[in-house]
Amino acid sequence: MAKNRASTGGFTRPSNTKEEKKTLQQRELLNFNFKDLDETQPCRAPQTLIGWQTDKRLSILFTRLTELSKLTREEACQQEQIKIYGNFPTNTDFTHPKHIDSHVAWGVIKNIGGQKGGVAGYIAENTFYIVFLDSEHKFWITPKKNT
Repeated sequence: MAKNRASTGGFTRPSNTKEEKKTLQQRELLNFNFKDLDETQPCRAPQTLIGWQTDKRLSILFTRLTELSKLTREEACQQEQIKIYGNFPTNTDFTHPKHIDSHVAWGVIKNIGGQKGGVAGYIAENTFYIVFLDSEHKFWITPKKNT
């Protein structure tokens, strides 16, 4: 029985013998969504996209999101760049928006324009839904340490 050969431009090679390239397992990278952004919360600092642009935080936010979009949810959490809390906090200056399900996993993206600055929202699968801009760390208020 003759070997099956493919002919290409004057030379032949056995067909179906070249090892197929193995594709890397597709990583589900983080995505970000602003559909539930709430800029109506009563806070002292500017908590709108325009306010953050004026304070020069908006470009820092987008740079941070660009960096995070190269990671999976698990990687971002392991590196403590995103903190998932679970339920909406009880000690907060923000109010739970009525249009958002009460059973979502709330969390924050920290260190945007300083140690206090961050954004709060919820995560579903690999998408972080940004709900609040939080330049003063008022979403998840914790007691001060060593003061």
